[in-house]
Amino acid sequence: MAERPPVLVVDDDPELRAFLIRALAVEGYPAEEAAGGAAAAERLSGQEFAVVVADVFLKGLNGIELLKRVRASYPSTEVVLMGREVPTYTVVAAMRQGAADFMEKPVDVDYLLLVVQRAVERVRLAHENLALRRVVGLKTEGDGMVAESPAMAHVIRNVELVAPTDLTVLIEGESGVGKELVAGRLHRLSQRHGKPFVAVNCGAIQESLLESELFGHRKGAFTGATQEHKGLFEVADGGTLFLDEIGEMSLDLQVKLLRVLERSEFRPVGASKVVRVDVRVVAATNKTLADEAAAGNFREDLYYRLNVIHIEVPPLRERADDVPALVDAFLASHRRKGLPRRTISPGAVAALKAYRWPGNVRELRNVIERCLILSRGEEIDVADLPPVVSGGAAARPVATGGDGYDAALPLAEVERQHILRALELHDGNKVQTAKGLGINVKTLYNKLKSYAQDGA
Repeated sequence: MAERPPVLVVDDDPELRAFLIRALAVEGYPAEEAAGGAAAAERLSGQEFAVVVADVFLKGLNGIELLKRVRASYPSTEVVLMGREVPTYTVVAAMRQGAADFMEKPVDVDYLLLVVQRAVERVRLAHENLALRRVVGLKTEGDGMVAESPAMAHVIRNVELVAPTDLTVLIEGESGVGKELVAGRLHRLSQRHGKPFVAVNCGAIQESLLESELFGHRKGAFTGATQEHKGLFEVADGGTLFLDEIGEMSLDLQVKLLRVLERSEFRPVGASKVVRVDVRVVAATNKTLADEAAAGNFREDLYYRLNVIHIEVPPLRERADDVPALVDAFLASHRRKGLPRRTISPGAVAALKAYRWPGNVRELRNVIERCLILSRGEEIDVADLPPVVSGGAAARPVATGGDGYDAALPLAEVERQHILRALELHDGNKVQTAKGLGINVKTLYNKLKSYAQDGA
């Protein structure tokens, strides 16, 4: 039998501790015990354990608090919690804090061994991945996610912990931070990775059409329904459905979504029979859904149903350490697309790190693509960056304030630059751009048409 890593058993009941230690010893685990949370914290400070198995309701330092300490001080140690009649919200809180698994008491020995084995395997894989990164200097994954900063490393770790489960996940973060990349990674690391990953932007589809898009419709269900249409829930059966911009969904449709999440079934528009599906739902929004629910703009019951696991993706301005790695990734990606091969100067990288990036990773990608096309030298320098990014002054004399504001710029030109920049940040999506600017789509089209006529 291969050498097993050490396990620490923490429980107030000495008989249960002895029972679990014997069960683990039979499988070759060098298990040790601690009589409570404080004793466990002391043991951890003097010895490395691969897995901690602890009761939730420990006296003094309880299992949840012990979990927080372990995750903060010993990130390579997995924590398995157990308890009798533990409320669901406590289990959910434990999973959010990074618990590897949860077991009901009385503990089933076979299940205990299975849970510990899975936790040990995660520890082993984490160590191998770390070693691989150190050897080959990996900065990006196959899905394009970068984790040079502690903030994004924390996000990726949470994704890796949650991915193997079937729990519903809510991803929040500003527009352009990479929420769909997080959702895609959740799918690729899940047991559903061989099934479809289907994404839909709830804010980009008219409210009247979104129900049909999600749940499908039967022929003749409404005017224009000339044939049967399979909805995205049915298309994603067995896989993952990513609902982006979930905060834009109407209250009426939220009721129907809640029913699907609770019953795993729905009725297509115009159908008489329900369709049952097995779909994991991952939702994302650039809003704070808790505030939207409190304001009555989002159903509170749906919010709690979606927010089983919460992942917050930080804005790029809070993780400047990711910028150089992202730039390298974008340069490599664009080379594969046939764009010019260019490098970037240290000064340009410094300017990119110093910029606040209101459009986040999406804006950075667009800036790099622009520089690849417009730069004349083989190296992108500070002068090649857009003035708003580099902070450089215009070539002509201007009347500016202390913050670089150009007081001589005509108001119409300010509006034109702002609209075109907003359009760029939304990847050319005119519906989203109009919504962000607070104008209707027709107004946006008219302005863009006038810019085209003026040669803008």
